[in-house]
Amino acid sequence: HTSSANPSTTVATVVTIGGINDTFSSTTGPASGGGTDIDNIILGRPTASKITASVLAISGTEVFVEYGEQQAQPGAYPKITTIVSSAGGEPAEVTVEGLNANTRYFYRVNHRELGKTQFSSGDEHTFHTQRAIGSTFSFGVQGDSHPERHNNNSGYLKMFNSDLYKLTMNEVAKRQPDFYFMLGDDFSIERIIQDFKDDNYGSGYSFRKAVEGSIDYATYQGIIAFPFIQSDIGEGTGGARFAGYGTYLEQREEYLNIMAHSTALFLVNGNHEQAHYANLGGIFNNAAIWAGDARNKYYPLPAPDVFYTGDGAALIGLNGYPGLAGDGLRRDYYAFTWGDSLFVTIDPYWHSPISQNTQLWNGDPRNTFWGETIGDAQYNWLKSTLENSDAKFKFVFAHHVNGGGRGAAKLVADQEWGGHSNNSTWGFDTNRPTWAKPIHQLMVDTGVTIFFQGHDHIYSREIVDGLVYQAVPNPADNSYWAYNCSNYDPISIDFPAAGYGNYDPDYGVIFPNSGYLHVTVSPAFVRVDYVRTYRDIDLQNDPNDIFDGTETNGEVAFSYSIPAQP
Repeated sequence: HTSSANPSTTVATVVTIGGINDTFSSTTGPASGGGTDIDNIILGRPTASKITASVLAISGTEVFVEYGEQQAQPGAYPKITTIVSSAGGEPAEVTVEGLNANTRYFYRVNHRELGKTQFSSGDEHTFHTQRAIGSTFSFGVQGDSHPERHNNNSGYLKMFNSDLYKLTMNEVAKRQPDFYFMLGDDFSIERIIQDFKDDNYGSGYSFRKAVEGSIDYATYQGIIAFPFIQSDIGEGTGGARFAGYGTYLEQREEYLNIMAHSTALFLVNGNHEQAHYANLGGIFNNAAIWAGDARNKYYPLPAPDVFYTGDGAALIGLNGYPGLAGDGLRRDYYAFTWGDSLFVTIDPYWHSPISQNTQLWNGDPRNTFWGETIGDAQYNWLKSTLENSDAKFKFVFAHHVNGGGRGAAKLVADQEWGGHSNNSTWGFDTNRPTWAKPIHQLMVDTGVTIFFQGHDHIYSREIVDGLVYQAVPNPADNSYWAYNCSNYDPISIDFPAAGYGNYDPDYGVIFPNSGYLHVTVSPAFVRVDYVRTYRDIDLQNDPNDIFDGTETNGEVAFSYSIPAQP
């Protein structure tokens, strides 16, 4: 809509919405990099016939979407949605439906403040409905962004730079994949809780014992009503709740809206989100409430329907959940098909009675080797989903193998993933008596192409029994470091004698941060590109003496392909 000679144009237009004429000013201009009212758009839940746009405005707003199959001049879109209203600071979810499958659409969002008469229009964006079998398309994947670990601070806070994250998001926007997976530790509630714990640890002996897990939550409540029944923590109001929700809000306002207006988002929980079933009813009950509510409030994620399968169990009235989310659905694991591919996300946190890979305790006994689990219901769903799919390519996404630890191939033989106990003896039949086989073997037997994981803040590719384990890099780390690389060194991979044993050390590749994975799916192959991003000042100064002078922002640092199986 714009040109260098005329960067902004305003056109008064009359449209008919539900039989009522409304006037709006159609203002077009260059896409912004930040969260203006009209550009704060997150796409989600794409299907063959509809998609949801979550629109966030600072003030109360009324919103509708114009759309069509061709790029349009102002006022020329052939279709519009109904008007959706929202209060100030609350997202309005607009469902664009009645779409054609396997079709690219162009759209723009129109909004007006509540009580006003004139609508304003934003920039034109795009989306694609479900691809047909035989189509070529792309998707993106990022690992842990960890905005709370800003590198301008010391100690715990590291591996995040705001400008670098925006560069990564702009690279995604340039390539415009159909959708984008975030593999967790992008919305850390844990740091807020950890700070609160540190501030209050010395304030009461019973609180110390509860945090350390030596007394349970019920006993703690009976001793003293401090500190988690205070209004700012226990009731989920005030500063702590705002901070908890703010982690989800900041991501969309500052970073994700750079690209998510034209690329649908799919979220996967990480350990630092603290969306843990084990937290409910415990000392850190509200961490799970904040995470569950904010995730579903600010991001349009799928629930089971005719297009998606997934977690249909609602937690109605359980220790304060669902709070603002409304229906109690966690939207934590789900699956769908797109083109020749099956996409599956799994969640080891919302279904485990034991806290996974965390420094926080919920008052339960400390975890055991087999205590961590995805749960029977999720396992049965995963098994059915994989076994009943004849998709040419299958992709599985999770924060990490078994939800914690370090490495991928290094951990494949352990716990419910591989069936061995921590003394390398077979323990699967005893500890998972109703499960058919360990998760790794299930994925191998059903032809999973790639398992994507985050957590380790590194790019690593490994292969076990023909299944590629792909660790995904951090998108915003301007130390450009390969964290936890020793856990991906072949000398650290030692399968039990009764294990799988088909590990190829020569297939392994390691790269440092930062960037994201751009994955192209065609009928003949899958190609995985590591798109690396760099700040100019870091390339110029090279503070860690790691660059060779050939690096450029947005380069494909490494690429590999996997052919379709006959």
